[in-house]
Amino acid sequence: MISQVRYPGSVIQKESENDGSWVDLDNIKLDDWEKLSSCDLKPHQKPAPLFLSDFDFNIPEKAIITQIIVEHDFSKENNFDLIVVNPPFITLGEVKKESHVVASIYPANRSVVFQKNEFGLTYEDVNRKDFGIEIEFPENISKNEGRLLLDFVRIKVIYDFPMYILSTGESNPTFPTEDNPLQKVEGDLLQYNITFRNTNGLLKDKQAVKINLPDGLELVKYKFKSHKVNRLDADQVKVYEDELDEENMIWYPSVRGQSFSTLKLIIKGAREGTYAISSSNKYTGESKDFHVKVYPKGSDIGKNEFEKARIKPETVSAAEKELAELEKETSIKVDNVSMEFELPQEKIDNLKEYVIKFIKREIKPKEHFKALDNVSFEIKKGERVGIIGFNGAGKSTLLKVLSGVYKPTAGTTEVKGKVAPLLELGAGFDHNYSGRENIFLNGSILGYSRKFLETKYDEILEFSELGEFIEVPIKNYSSGMKAKLGFAVATVVDPEILILDEVLSVGDVRFQKKSGDKIKSMMESGTTVILVSHSTAKIRELCTRAIWLDKGKLVMDGDVDYVCDAYIEAAKKASDDELKDLEIV
Repeated sequence: MISQVRYPGSVIQKESENDGSWVDLDNIKLDDWEKLSSCDLKPHQKPAPLFLSDFDFNIPEKAIITQIIVEHDFSKENNFDLIVVNPPFITLGEVKKESHVVASIYPANRSVVFQKNEFGLTYEDVNRKDFGIEIEFPENISKNEGRLLLDFVRIKVIYDFPMYILSTGESNPTFPTEDNPLQKVEGDLLQYNITFRNTNGLLKDKQAVKINLPDGLELVKYKFKSHKVNRLDADQVKVYEDELDEENMIWYPSVRGQSFSTLKLIIKGAREGTYAISSSNKYTGESKDFHVKVYPKGSDIGKNEFEKARIKPETVSAAEKELAELEKETSIKVDNVSMEFELPQEKIDNLKEYVIKFIKREIKPKEHFKALDNVSFEIKKGERVGIIGFNGAGKSTLLKVLSGVYKPTAGTTEVKGKVAPLLELGAGFDHNYSGRENIFLNGSILGYSRKFLETKYDEILEFSELGEFIEVPIKNYSSGMKAKLGFAVATVVDPEILILDEVLSVGDVRFQKKSGDKIKSMMESGTTVILVSHSTAKIRELCTRAIWLDKGKLVMDGDVDYVCDAYIEAAKKASDDELKDLEIV
């Protein structure tokens, strides 16, 4: 079970002449007992109802919402003559529930739980900006005046992933139904596609998809097509090959790891009649009936909108869209990459000491350390991938290999496109040169031509905010000034691949926002992004996929929430050194 907790981005009160007005409503977006929202009430007066929305959820596609929990904290001001306010009502969609606890002088967390069978909301509904809740307090039934205090309101969405998904094109609006079947003449061929998806990444049991092909329709030929999203070691997942038992019409899909497998059946309308094709799996249940009507030879049949629609991008099924995403051009390919370093076992301070130890044969051989060990993965164009792992996992080494700083000791990498590596900002600066001279020096190291840098010079200067200091040698710069200049130079190009290593906190707070906005705009433009961060919250916020490294090996690769949750669970057994400075939430 996976959860996401969010505070509202928008709080609106519905004011009327008789209702009390809330003040400091923005404090409801916080969880800070020193900053409260409040409402002064007279006898028989109730607070204005509140509508809270814009929770900025990022519930993954296909997730199943199982519970929505509204957590809130309210109390009344501790004075001599107390008001009396009964529990509020929380409305989610068309469901209204009472909070059950009256307002007292002691703040305490309350929660109202909405179950799946009560709301029927999908991940799309919850992700919408206008998704929200309404809070309505009853009137003050005391003869006293007083103040009602509201600390915070937050929503916790509990969701899970279906283990498997079976699709036969049901989401296509022209899917052949009983009222509007696919029309064929005896002897004509038709195509029936089945897609089986393993969503959780660890397929342990061989799966069977039963195909109900009625008499009157005959199988002519078939074709398998598999799409792997991640690669897992053989000891982590059982590998099965695609197999079709033609006698019993049972398909055993080859999904291994988090992936799709598609079976394309070419079927002939053998004789006149109306037929329904379906598929089923014990986990996914039975698919919607695919209706076909076969006419006698020589018949003049109508249009087959379903077959025409299948080749139109705007009407293809959700499963076909997902398959198209998998077939995007590969932006980065890492194939069995290892990176090994030699580490001296002792420190020798000068040449004299080295010569003496060499003559005496006392120099210890260097140790070999594998920062990356046989790592393989592919990243499609436009993907946003987070790299996570404990300290010493090989995350930064991997980014340097992809950026061309290191050449791997084994394996190969393919990087297609212009790369902006935001690793060690300002690496390559000459401290005796001015900021202006270092723009051209650092830019050339990053692969930019002098002519390009001349056209972008004013833009770099303006973004770095260095002004007249651009002519000062950078040995006189603060670390923040150097980072600003390095960031401005590294991001002046519109990259096809953006590589980030914990550089989202550059310079002062105002510049941090400016640089963060710049990075987000680059991400939103379809740039392929690889991000290493110590914060799992940041990875969840910015990425859709995560790769987990541990001691140089790839442990898991897949959906960002699925991988982060497994990583957080493993962190419970990690050492203090492995977890130092990491934000694992």
